[in-house]
Amino acid sequence: MKKVLIALAVILALTIPANATTVHIKAVAVKSGPKPEGAVINITVTVKPGEGKVFVSTSPYTEIDMQGSAQLSALTACDLLGLDFTKYNFYYEIDANAPIVGGPSAGGVMTVATICALKNLTPRKDVFMTGMIYPDGYIGPVGGIPFKLEAAAKAGAKIFLIPAGQRVVYVTKTVETRNGPFVFIRTVTEPVDVVELGRKLGVKVVEVETVEQALWYYTGYTVTKPQLRINLARYSNLLMILAEKMENETLELKKKVGDVEEADKLIERAKEHLREGYYYTATSEFFQAKIILRKAYYSKILKSDLDFERAFKDVGNEIEDLKEYLRNAEKDVGVESFQIVGASEVRVAWAEKYLNDAKTSGDYYQAINYLALAKERVESAKVWLSLLKTVREDIPIDKDRLKRRCEFYLKIAQSLIVYADSIRGYEDLISQAEDSLSIAQNLYGEGFYSGAQIACIDSLVESGLSIELIAPSNVFNDLLKSKLESAKRNAETSIAEVEKAVTPILPVAYFEFASSFYNDYLKTGDQRDAIYALIYFKTAEGLSKVMLFVSKAYEERQVIKTEIPPFTPKMYGKTAVEKIEHVEIPGYGLALSTVAIGVAYYKRKKSRK
Repeated sequence: MKKVLIALAVILALTIPANATTVHIKAVAVKSGPKPEGAVINITVTVKPGEGKVFVSTSPYTEIDMQGSAQLSALTACDLLGLDFTKYNFYYEIDANAPIVGGPSAGGVMTVATICALKNLTPRKDVFMTGMIYPDGYIGPVGGIPFKLEAAAKAGAKIFLIPAGQRVVYVTKTVETRNGPFVFIRTVTEPVDVVELGRKLGVKVVEVETVEQALWYYTGYTVTKPQLRINLARYSNLLMILAEKMENETLELKKKVGDVEEADKLIERAKEHLREGYYYTATSEFFQAKIILRKAYYSKILKSDLDFERAFKDVGNEIEDLKEYLRNAEKDVGVESFQIVGASEVRVAWAEKYLNDAKTSGDYYQAINYLALAKERVESAKVWLSLLKTVREDIPIDKDRLKRRCEFYLKIAQSLIVYADSIRGYEDLISQAEDSLSIAQNLYGEGFYSGAQIACIDSLVESGLSIELIAPSNVFNDLLKSKLESAKRNAETSIAEVEKAVTPILPVAYFEFASSFYNDYLKTGDQRDAIYALIYFKTAEGLSKVMLFVSKAYEERQVIKTEIPPFTPKMYGKTAVEKIEHVEIPGYGLALSTVAIGVAYYKRKKSRK
């Protein structure tokens, strides 16, 4: 193994050209082994003109895949700076003095270093940091913070950056006591205030939420971000097409079924949202009502095995017909039609999954439930395809370029799920992220690259939030509000940037959907609404970034030097909880309110149109 790593390092060094920009930065990790102990690692990031390749060399080994973290760091840095990722090659060399628990916990540092290399900045040597990086630039929670802080202090750190909300951690230690010839071993859990520990060690500990904030502490520079606004009214005609078509189909099905109380309530709520101008929200509610009505309809007409076989065959034929149509559409997909074709491909893929679930359920009621979901996913795909007639001009997309981006996102999604699972992220969201990734992989395997890219965004948002939403109850509300404000602002900015080149109807639809949840949250304070809003704001932002990529509508952002931070540092107090049990696998105290969120979210997600 050691010889292989040395050989890789030599190859990497030989492949880096003379015109490259190189940045050196130090990070901290936890050593592998039975006892938790911090370690300093040296990271060298080199960027040169290229074609979107990421090379990683680690010495010695890391226990968690560092490749995925490096890829995400490179992509996130380019997205934040408004640069085309495919025009650069990235080289990451990670050198530690011992085997470490590596991977995502160094993602924030690697992203800062990548930005520095792209913008020719020099990071301070006395600033250290720990925290994973999300695709939207947020810094995520990690473990082993006290041990990392101690290692940083020994290496000369003056400032130590940690993820917001992780000021206080609980460290589990093994204690030995003797009573005559006997040795008694027990474990105790002790709180550690990282800020106070830093003071004793002569290090200022600061909580940061985003990589832009971290960049300021390292360099005194921050990324300029335009505060752009969008006008949802300009998209009303397009969103209304979806809403009216879904309404008509829902009412038509209701005529066959009759009154169903749950469906009727959803229909009335949808009509109310139509009057308020929340067209996509209404579309989703009509869709949910339609699923309920479809279940009732199937319960009436499916009485025998033969009936089920015929229903399975009918839905299966519809799926195959749609897939054939979409194969032809994918061949000619352009920057405008990408989102419409992709949205339809994702829905057909889910329909196929649900149909298979219905066939293998072995239970009458489960079969009806899954069959209804499959049928209505097919119908919702057709509703989205009805928007193709609104596309007047379309610029073809480079298929190889789209395929490579899709491959890249698939790897990142896989890596993030592994990490979320390793630190005990919220299980329902991880499960949903795995399902979304499976959908993406299936679409990619069949050449449906537009849909695969969109399904990857779903997976990244879900796995990322499975970590972000795990927070102590006393800091959960503050963190949630802060993330919501930023997510809404970032989504709006991203949509406004891409709408200069194309009509971002899919991101706008999700932004409007998120806004309706956000408004409900402001009225009621229901955290579930806040979380739904956060999910769809992040999805809207991710989709916008993909559309910027496929349309090549990049506008490079500059970095500016400021004497004071262009943000207000937040201190979340002494309530954050993290447990470390000898290795970097922390578990966090859940906010009580999030316990029910997973199930509710999972159901709502499945019914998203």
